[in-house]
Amino acid sequence: MSDRMKRYDRRGKKKVVLFFPTPAYGHYRIELALAIAVVAAPLEGEYDLVLVDERVTPDYENEVLRNLDDAVCVGISSITGYQIKRGIAMADRIRRAAPDVPIVWGGYHPSLFPEQTCESLACDIVCIGQGDVTFKEIIESLTAGKPPEEVLGCAYWTPEGIVVNEPRPLTNINEVERAPYHLLDVNRAIGLNMKENHESIRTTEFHSSQGCPGKCGYCADAQLYKRRWTGLDAERVVEEVTELVRTYNLDQVNFSDANFFANQKRVKAICEGFIANGLKIRWVASARPDTFHRYKPEVLELIRESGCKRVIVGAESASGPVLELISKGATAEDHLKTARVCRDYGIGGTFTFITGFPHAPGTPPEETTQDLLDFIEKLKQIHPDIRTKIFVFTPYPGTPLYDLSVQYGMKEPRSLEEWADYNPATMMESQWVEPWERQMIEKVNGFYLPFAYPSSYMQQHFASGPKKWPFRLVHGLALARARTGFYRLPLEWVLFKTFKKGTFEPIA
Repeated sequence: MSDRMKRYDRRGKKKVVLFFPTPAYGHYRIELALAIAVVAAPLEGEYDLVLVDERVTPDYENEVLRNLDDAVCVGISSITGYQIKRGIAMADRIRRAAPDVPIVWGGYHPSLFPEQTCESLACDIVCIGQGDVTFKEIIESLTAGKPPEEVLGCAYWTPEGIVVNEPRPLTNINEVERAPYHLLDVNRAIGLNMKENHESIRTTEFHSSQGCPGKCGYCADAQLYKRRWTGLDAERVVEEVTELVRTYNLDQVNFSDANFFANQKRVKAICEGFIANGLKIRWVASARPDTFHRYKPEVLELIRESGCKRVIVGAESASGPVLELISKGATAEDHLKTARVCRDYGIGGTFTFITGFPHAPGTPPEETTQDLLDFIEKLKQIHPDIRTKIFVFTPYPGTPLYDLSVQYGMKEPRSLEEWADYNPATMMESQWVEPWERQMIEKVNGFYLPFAYPSSYMQQHFASGPKKWPFRLVHGLALARARTGFYRLPLEWVLFKTFKKGTFEPIA
């Protein structure tokens, strides 16, 4: 038996270590590592569980290494890009400290590339797709002293090659055990966000549904969940959120669902439950632009009354041809109608857009950066309490637009290690997004439009005191530039960036 195959014999071991690497480089808001908490839930009571979050756990590396002696395995969760790099770095340390301990990868990227991931020396087994049942069966196989030959939904290394087992049928989310928040350092994550991101309220995340019925060509959810959406029963959502709020003294809950508003009846029952339980919280959730504005007025009123502070809308584009290219299933008019609904019911909106979608070499894009900025101005004219974020297109593996990007010349990474250096923003700049366009987005979307159409927060923040008159001056200049589209010689922008010393983030 090869040394690598010996890793599958973990008889007598009783500890499971789960590691969540930092998902992105730089400064950003910490969201709870619910991905590793969910797979830990079925193991609780049978195994000693150690959950380590690189962003939150003090001395995270030693916390992993000192728990290897009795470990069945180490699980690593990852999306594409920087999180792989951090996961590989930890796997390398594990290999040097305890070469007999198997390493199991899970998450979006390994699920989309199980064979390629298993080919890396950093990996022995891949947990594909939903991980709670699969990971438990992998653990049971290892503690029985054998490779996961009979485990559905996994891939594993053998001397003869990578074996990919039959897929595991999707499990209804109501059959998934509740996430053990107590295994995560929730209070520390909240504290870090309040300190590092200057948040004034106690906020954390809750996952109430999985999948999405949409067929957006850039989204990996359609590949993993086959366009199926399932949501936790409303009663369970109300019960678990109420307990979460009271346990951690929360002011706000962010639903991390891809499509929270997919079922209007469920949303209505959740809102009624929050109100009946007397929850005085704010909550934020994501919606599709083609569904939210069609909600019944009485349900929209309940959404507002129950504390919905903001709806995150994946608009992506205002161009008909682009929306058709990406199979969005929504129109620019849907975006405008959603903005009006948010305004009429006193709900904030965060509309996300994507620039740099692939197009054939030598042909102009269907939508320019200026087109996008002009449309964003329309949204802010409708409802100043709309925030907008513009992302550079990320060709996500397993999606139709990823395949199109490769067809149009994008170099495809061929190993887990190459994926670790995958930076779509850098890769796409030279091909579909020019550097000056990124600068324009930062300048106009991040500064001029928020000041031209200030949100209620900004108006209150600058209503009095020494900031009042500078704000009025900048507001007037920004409004004039937004209406004329003239953004050259941006002295006020340069001064603002200098004043903020390069750390400015949109505050609209």
